[in-house]
Amino acid sequence: MSASRRGTSVLDPVVALGAALREEGVPTTTERLVGFARAAELLPPADLYWAGRATLVSSRAEIAAFDTAFLTVFGDRPLEVEAPRTERLAVSLTPAVSGTMSLEMPADSEVGVASATEVLRRKSFAECTPDELAEIALLVRRLRIEMPRRRSRRRGPARAGEPDLRRTFRLALQTGGEPIRRAFRARRVTRRRLLLLLDVSGSMAAYSRGLMLFAHAAMRAEPRWNAFAFGTRLTRLSEPLSAPAAHEALERAAAAALDWDGGTRIGESLKTLLDLHGRTRAVRGAVTIIMSDGLDVGDPELLADQMARLSRLSHRLLWLNPLMENPEYAPLARGMAAALPHIDLLAPGHNLESLESVAQILGRVR
Repeated sequence: MSASRRGTSVLDPVVALGAALREEGVPTTTERLVGFARAAELLPPADLYWAGRATLVSSRAEIAAFDTAFLTVFGDRPLEVEAPRTERLAVSLTPAVSGTMSLEMPADSEVGVASATEVLRRKSFAECTPDELAEIALLVRRLRIEMPRRRSRRRGPARAGEPDLRRTFRLALQTGGEPIRRAFRARRVTRRRLLLLLDVSGSMAAYSRGLMLFAHAAMRAEPRWNAFAFGTRLTRLSEPLSAPAAHEALERAAAAALDWDGGTRIGESLKTLLDLHGRTRAVRGAVTIIMSDGLDVGDPELLADQMARLSRLSHRLLWLNPLMENPEYAPLARGMAAALPHIDLLAPGHNLESLESVAQILGRVR
């Protein structure tokens, strides 16, 4: 009798979690729910979150939906915010810096660790040491980049919507030709794509590595998103930034971008992007983020024309300018002034805190 009562107490929230996941658009099978129920019987409440992640989530794209569903069902349960790590290796961001840095601290130093993390979140990338950038690489990996959703042209099975005659006829074959069960279909809801354009010119040298960590986290979260670097030319970085380790991704990106720490020709780079990819899903309907100080040496009229094209093709166009960390900054440079009329949002991008704010804003972009 006690075993039965325990099974019922475990089964109820498991079923509720499955329903919540389906409402968030995550396909959940009975087999996965059974696996989670078995884990819930053996684990303490504090471990339920990671047990659910291991049994019910099949891709990185589903993590945000799982978090929402889990908090809906287990909102009163303790929820770990950091995954248990199997390694404590620091990430080297330059070839000259390597080694291992232990992040394990005594129990009585938890307050100090929290304070140090808060200081690091607010510290400008231009003032960070290689070791601090290595710690930021670990923090950036926790960022949840929420993207606005859109209705796709493709249709799929649904509980309501327009009649799906083909499926209805197939189901009727199972009931002697009588259409007892009717099928429906509706347009699918998908996340919009993200397009990142990173300035790697010499004027951005103090910030480019920190911003590249954000791009690496984005490419790891969703392989369908795209990232490009520009200085005097355009370089696609989606594949180099897909490397698992941050230091490897940055080394591969630096090797691919031959104009790293060179000049800046934003207008010409955007023209190359739009001529090659303007008609593809990499640009059309995407949320585009340009990370640059706007110190362009090219033709400002060309930059204005290409920004107008990019704005028309993008769902929304954001610009992150690290120079905005200075309260007295004004977008008076000719490149920034030419681009400003076509930007939906101008925001700072000089530290981890500003990138976290952008990651939260993206989900509310309309």
